[in-house]
Amino acid sequence: MWNRITCENHYDCEPGKACVDFQCEDPCLGLCGLNTICHVVGEVSMCSCKPGFIGQPFNGCFPEVCTMNSDCPEEKICSDHLCKDACKDACGLNSVCKAVKHRAICSCNPGYVWKPFLGCHVEKMKCTRDSDCSLNSTCSNDECVDPCIGVCGNNTVCNVMNHRAACACKSGFTGDPFLECVAQNTSIPENITKKYKIGNDEVTWYTAIERCNNEGMRLASIMNESEQAEMRKSIARSPGTLVWTSGNDLSSKGHYVWDGSGNSFDYTNWGQGEPEISDKYRCIAIRADYTWLTTNCHVLTHYACEYFEN
Repeated sequence: MWNRITCENHYDCEPGKACVDFQCEDPCLGLCGLNTICHVVGEVSMCSCKPGFIGQPFNGCFPEVCTMNSDCPEEKICSDHLCKDACKDACGLNSVCKAVKHRAICSCNPGYVWKPFLGCHVEKMKCTRDSDCSLNSTCSNDECVDPCIGVCGNNTVCNVMNHRAACACKSGFTGDPFLECVAQNTSIPENITKKYKIGNDEVTWYTAIERCNNEGMRLASIMNESEQAEMRKSIARSPGTLVWTSGNDLSSKGHYVWDGSGNSFDYTNWGQGEPEISDKYRCIAIRADYTWLTTNCHVLTHYACEYFEN
């Protein structure tokens, strides 16, 4: 049975009702949620929360929790009439937040420092001497830095031991690793002879490299039997029972090279039980019997510098 038509538009209905499917009906029925007020303006119904309530009026409203911060616990703030975590999204990365009296107090995690506009960044370790830094860094301008930066020349490798950079030519290259290494020329003119000078003071392997470089020479390499014989004569004329050479396996354990040239060993004169391959013994010295041994690079002993003469 068809319902009788009571309206054609909302003007045919009494106030508070709207024309729906030619019937005057209450447009608010089932439209708004709990704790709401429904207003009808023309054919349009509008939902709003009751005074003292907040929320989504079409879904439902709930009582206001706060109107100011003092209405909330100390670690929360009043936002949109709700007590919310004062620390939420308040601090940046690498930081810690603590709410105090409705305020977020931000601080950096250990090892980080605050930088304006940037937030918490890694703190550069401050130092006054190398021992304040890790073994693979050195103290420069009161900061721990990589000692290899800008030290070695082209075609070189740099290794750090005990805060010091050790430069060596790459395999197949020769030259001054602190300046530049070039493709190796294995032939030495017949009129050129390698000689050795023994340093009288006792220093570490790293200091020995510096001492030779400062005198325009390099820490010694021994490429063949004739150079071994020349080294033997030089040691026999000088004091000491242990002499540093430039041999080491710092770049690859068990793979020995001469520091100045980066050349691998083609000739050796190891003593009995040598080489001892370990993390502790990485540098090569010559004993009183003129045989080679591996030892700790920080041992204090004499050293041999090499030079060439016609």
